[in-house]
Amino acid sequence: MGWLKGRMDNAFGIVNQHVVNRAFMVGDQPTMADFSPCGYMFYPLEESGYDVAASYPHIHAWLQRLRQLPGWASPYEMLPGERILPKW
Repeated sequence: MGWLKGRMDNAFGIVNQHVVNRAFMVGDQPTMADFSPCGYMFYPLEESGYDVAASYPHIHAWLQRLRQLPGWASPYEMLPGERILPKW
């Protein structure tokens, strides 16, 4: 798991720097380049182990912009079924 966490930290770091001066991944409007990776970043801290707001402030701001889009719903509002907490 340590190896995987290192890879995730590296990827999150790249995204964090990419959105420093951008409203969205590509230009001023959201595209699939925004929606594709954001799904990995909306898991709550107790599930992911990542405090995105604290560790990646530019990602956090980008996610806040996505949340403001018309029709946006959190993943758990859209996914059916019971929420199962991780066992780690």
